[in-house]
Amino acid sequence: MIACKTRPCQTSPHPVDAMIFSPFQATGPRLQRHGAHCLALLLCGGNLVANAADILRSPDTDAALAYEFTAADEALLEEVQHGCFNYLWNAVGEPAGLARDRRTTKVASTAGVGFQLSALPVGVKHGWITRAEGEQRALSILRALLARSDNKHLGVYLHFVMPEDASQPPGDLVDQASTVDHALLLAGALPAATYFGGEVARLVDQMAADTNWRAYDVSERGLISFGWRPNDGRSMGGEGDFRPWDWHIACAEDQIVYFLAAGAPNEDYAVDAGDWYRLERVVKSHNDGPEFVVSWNSALFTYFFSHSWIDYRRFEADNPADFDLDGPRVDWVENSRRAVLTHRQRCIEQSERFKTLGPNRWGLSPCMGLNAEGRDSYLVQAVRPNQSNEDNFCGGTVAPYAAGSSIVFAPRECVAALHAMRNLRGDDGQLLAWQDPSEGGYGFVDSFNLDQQHASDDNIAIDVGPMILAIENARTGLLWKLFMQHHVARRAVEKLKWVERADAGGNVSHGEE
Repeated sequence: MIACKTRPCQTSPHPVDAMIFSPFQATGPRLQRHGAHCLALLLCGGNLVANAADILRSPDTDAALAYEFTAADEALLEEVQHGCFNYLWNAVGEPAGLARDRRTTKVASTAGVGFQLSALPVGVKHGWITRAEGEQRALSILRALLARSDNKHLGVYLHFVMPEDASQPPGDLVDQASTVDHALLLAGALPAATYFGGEVARLVDQMAADTNWRAYDVSERGLISFGWRPNDGRSMGGEGDFRPWDWHIACAEDQIVYFLAAGAPNEDYAVDAGDWYRLERVVKSHNDGPEFVVSWNSALFTYFFSHSWIDYRRFEADNPADFDLDGPRVDWVENSRRAVLTHRQRCIEQSERFKTLGPNRWGLSPCMGLNAEGRDSYLVQAVRPNQSNEDNFCGGTVAPYAAGSSIVFAPRECVAALHAMRNLRGDDGQLLAWQDPSEGGYGFVDSFNLDQQHASDDNIAIDVGPMILAIENARTGLLWKLFMQHHVARRAVEKLKWVERADAGGNVSHGEE
C-alpha cells in the first residue's frame, strides 16, 4: 500500500453549522477529493453568507512564535530530527538517491522527494553529512528527474517515480501527473537551490520554468485540476485527460499549489493570483472555542504542509478584498494555531473512549496503522470541526509526526507530547514508539495505538519530511529563510499582495541568521 494523504477511513456524519466564503455556486455534490471516495454537499446554497470576523494574530500566537526551548527540549528535538534525516538519507534508491515513499515500498513519491531536498541543508547544518555530500545528492536527484520525459506532463511530475532513476513505475503504479505532489516537490527544491546555488539552483530554475500551471487551470470553476492522466496509462506525451476535480479549499495542502502557481517565473504558465483567494474559507469552531478556517477532514497535515516553507509569520492577514472578493482576512499562523489546539482538545475529550489519547498523546494525521479489522492499512482520519462534518478517530491511532510538525504553532504543547511519546512504553516494558537514531533508527514510528498495543514498523517520507522541517523552523527558521529568499517565493508574495508586518524583524525571533 502506498501513502496518499487524502484517502479516508470510513466515517460517520455529524451536522455542523458553518460560514462559507466561496465565489462558486453549488450545483450538486462536491467533487471527489484527490482519490478520496467520499462526496459531500456544499453546506449552503453556494452564495456568500454572513461575514465572519477576521482571523488576526493574537498575543498568544506571538508568544508561541517567540517560545524558547529548554536544553532538554533541544536535545530531544535534535534526536527527532536526526531520525527523520536518517530515513530521508538512507531509505533511497541508487544511483539517483530519491527517498522511498515508504520504507517497505519500491517507489518514491515526488512529494516525499520535495521534503527530502529541503532536508539536505538541515543535514549539513547539523553535521550529519558534509556540504559536498548534500550538494551531490541534490544534483543526482534533480538530474534524474529532469533528464526524463516519461515522468512528467507539461512540466508537472508523476505522483510516483522509481527511486533509482526517477523513471515511470511499472504497471498500474503509473497514477497521474499530480499538481499537489509536484507543488511539494518544487517547494522542497527551492531551499536546496538557495542553499547550494550553482547547478542545483540552475536545475531548480529549469523545473520551475517548465511547470505549466495555467495548462492545469481547467476546471469548470477556473481552478487547478488534481492532475493529468494518460489514456493508455503510460504515454506522458500522448493523449490523456485532466482530472475533473480541483483544489478549492483554503488549507495548507491546496495553498502550496496556488502559491507556486502565482509565483511561476514564466508569466505564460502562471495563474491569476486571485485564485488563492477563491479557495473556500469555511469558518467553524468547536463549542465555545475560537473560529478558524477548516479543511476537508481537519487531519493535521492540512494545517501545516505549506508552513514547512512559507513564512507566514512575516505577513499581515491576507485580504480577499484586494481581489474584489468577499471573505475574512486570515493570518494563517493564527489559523493553524487555533486548528492545532482545537484538534488537541478534541483528542483529550476522547481519552475515555480511546486509551491512546490524552493531553500529551494526540495528533491525528494520515499514517500506517491497524484498521478496524486488525489489518495493516493506511489510515486517514477526520476530526471535527471540518468541512466533511465527520469524525473518525481511526481507533485512536496517534501519528507522532502530527504533533511534531505542528510545533511552530503550539511549541509548549507539541514538545510536551514529543517527550511523552519518546518515552512511552508498551505492556512489555519496551519503548513503543521510538527507534534510536544513534543506532541507525528513524526515531518515531509512523503511528502507535495503546488499545491495540501496536506500533507501525513502517516510515513514510511525507510524514518524516514535514516533521524535520517544522522542527528546524521552530529552532532556527532555516527553511523559511531559504525558501522566502528564492525568486519564485518573492514573486508569489508580490502577486498575492501580501503586506509585511511592521514588527516582522522583532516578532519572528527564531533563527534569523
